[in-house]
Amino acid sequence: MKLKLAVSAGSLARTVAAYAVFTATLLALLTESAWAVPSYTRRYGMECSGCHTMWGALNAAGVTFRLSGYRAIFGQNLTPIVEDTEVAKGVTIPSTLPLSFITGVGIDSRTEKRQVTGAGGSNVTSKGTSLALEDASIFMTSPVGQHFSGFVEFPMYETRAWEFTPTGNFEARYNTNPGRQVKFNTESPTFEVAKFWWNNLFGNSLPRDSVNLLAGITHLPTAYAAGKVRLSVNQYLIYERTALSLISPRRVNDVVGGDPNDFLFRLSEPQVMAEANGMLTFGKPVSDTAKRETFWAEYHLGMTNGRNNRAADNASKDLYGRWVMRYFNQSLGLFGFRSTDSYSDALRNTGSLGAGNSSATGIMSGSQNANKVNRWGPDFTLSLAPAGIPVSLENQFMYNRESNPTGFGREFKWRGGFNQLNWQVSKNTMLYGRYDWLKGGAFDDTGLTVNGNTGITRSTPKERDYVIGWQHLYEQNIKLIAEFRSHKFDDTATGALIPTLGVATTPARLTDNGFTFRVMFGF
Repeated sequence: MKLKLAVSAGSLARTVAAYAVFTATLLALLTESAWAVPSYTRRYGMECSGCHTMWGALNAAGVTFRLSGYRAIFGQNLTPIVEDTEVAKGVTIPSTLPLSFITGVGIDSRTEKRQVTGAGGSNVTSKGTSLALEDASIFMTSPVGQHFSGFVEFPMYETRAWEFTPTGNFEARYNTNPGRQVKFNTESPTFEVAKFWWNNLFGNSLPRDSVNLLAGITHLPTAYAAGKVRLSVNQYLIYERTALSLISPRRVNDVVGGDPNDFLFRLSEPQVMAEANGMLTFGKPVSDTAKRETFWAEYHLGMTNGRNNRAADNASKDLYGRWVMRYFNQSLGLFGFRSTDSYSDALRNTGSLGAGNSSATGIMSGSQNANKVNRWGPDFTLSLAPAGIPVSLENQFMYNRESNPTGFGREFKWRGGFNQLNWQVSKNTMLYGRYDWLKGGAFDDTGLTVNGNTGITRSTPKERDYVIGWQHLYEQNIKLIAEFRSHKFDDTATGALIPTLGVATTPARLTDNGFTFRVMFGF
């Protein structure tokens, strides 16, 4: 795990100079005393680069390490530096402390601009620079005995400067008074991830790690890390967005009656889930996965509540699966997710246009018809490593469909993805650039009436991101990050006046640019 200390390039010169002095002093102190590293490196005496191309991004060795329940790499058992303690016959616990801690302070800078054309159009610019605690978490993780292992994270504080950034119809077109200062969201959670494995379900009767069980609260097995442990500071758009966040003409928090993460499924959030997973080598020893020329595959198949880390409040359960094949440092995978109803009755009632005084916040019809969700798409990594060139290209494409996001019987489809080019300049330095994109079909429920309510949503969204980043390991447990992001959301829908909203639909644009500098360390 990691710790983040962030600084941005948009601050005043005086702030930058003061922060540079602070950072230099901190690094000098840490270099002398912070020899301890997160719990797995203490347990096995390995460097972080054994499992990561850079903190946050697993290499092939890291994938096999995770699938083994943190016991082996490429099928070869790792020996703890200090022998585990046997508490009962065949039952052992770690002798080294299985705890790690991450924390950080930093500055992020962002500028948002909203531009609405046509009658009643407006231009509003908001700016913000934040000095804040970026992350403070404790996590406990270790194998226990021959089959069981666990990973539990307790985040104590988090600043979400680059997650859930402004997007959508409301933010671009209708939020004409957003405030001149950007507000960076913070939270003080007490619990986020708790996942538990039982490895080698059928013992020695099948190849090692070919059938494992996992259950708990954790992220779904998307191609590239959807959680905060990803390589980039900025989130992938396609993992974060929902139909409501893109098309709603009213603030999503108001529509759902609280925090959207309590109600709306997001690929980027931890889920309550259970799955079978494993690695397949097709008749070859598991240890052969260490060879580039070995063809092998990884699979995940499971079900989830589809409510992020909340208990489910409907009768349906969601299904997901992932299949990925690896050969000569290349990978080709497919991810799929299906929900028979992603909304609860409470959400549909709260967001109804006819629910008491909710006409000021509602967009839904009030019907209890299901909102089915299908998300699927291929991913692939192209690597020049076999040719001795440390460059790779990561690619994700995803198709999305929600059958009834506003309850008026109108479906919404969108597609998107990203392409990220990584250059491992040296063992300790990486440069990367990424292009994210998302394009939605035309959605218009303004001519439809259900339960006496008439729809008010008209949107044709598209979104794109450009991210450029640099990361460097100052020490094995200290990482520097500099990252720039240029983000743009457009809604190109046009149309006649919507009576409830009181305005005609004209094109609108939201731009969001920012820079961050961070120092991450963990022990």
